[in-house]
Amino acid sequence: MDFQKYTSNPLFMTNAAFIVVFMLVFPGYFAYTAGGDGSKLVDPLSESGSWMVSFAESETEYSEDMILGDGDSEETLYLVEVEEFHNIAKVEISLACQDNDDPGPGFTDRVSASTDLSSITGMPDDQSDQSACGGGGGGGGGVAINFVWNFVDNYDGLEYVAEDLSMNDIRAQWSDNGSGRGDWSTTVEMEINSPGPGPIGGAVDDSEEVTITWKITTFKLVIMSHEES
Repeated sequence: MDFQKYTSNPLFMTNAAFIVVFMLVFPGYFAYTAGGDGSKLVDPLSESGSWMVSFAESETEYSEDMILGDGDSEETLYLVEVEEFHNIAKVEISLACQDNDDPGPGFTDRVSASTDLSSITGMPDDQSDQSACGGGGGGGGGVAINFVWNFVDNYDGLEYVAEDLSMNDIRAQWSDNGSGRGDWSTTVEMEINSPGPGPIGGAVDDSEEVTITWKITTFKLVIMSHEES
């Protein structure tokens, strides 16, 4: 093919020149339409502004009863899952027992509990405690042990106005970073203090009912432009 034949054709040379100019102008055109220097070619979620921030909060609660004799122990499991775009604010585990079958102080039954959270995302710290059951000279209410894990710092569920922050900044501030999911394991043990040895003491007090309760507080972040709220 004779290339010189095309280069001597005015129409061919005009089209070729147009293509070269378009290739040079094309990137600049889009930079101009986006803000001249391309500074607007950013994720809108990264732009700072004034935002009304609120929390759509929900609580899930589940209880389980067990009967434990002296020296008995039982492991309980509770699976914590959350919906997409939801965060875990906190997880609470409480144990309650009521010792109403002893004659008075000195014979109060005691409950102990310890957690194994090695399979939980975020690796929260294990907790353990022991306490006298309520009643029978052991104190007031039935809640003997209460564990709490907070996964979002400074969370109180109150709406507020955020100034000079981006939506990404706000979401990062109130994220649980995926922590708290999985099977929460708690082992419960009982110590029975009977008023006497043998069958007589056992007839008076040989076991206690323990109630373990899990309460999960979750929230979904709601962010609106302060001018629109």
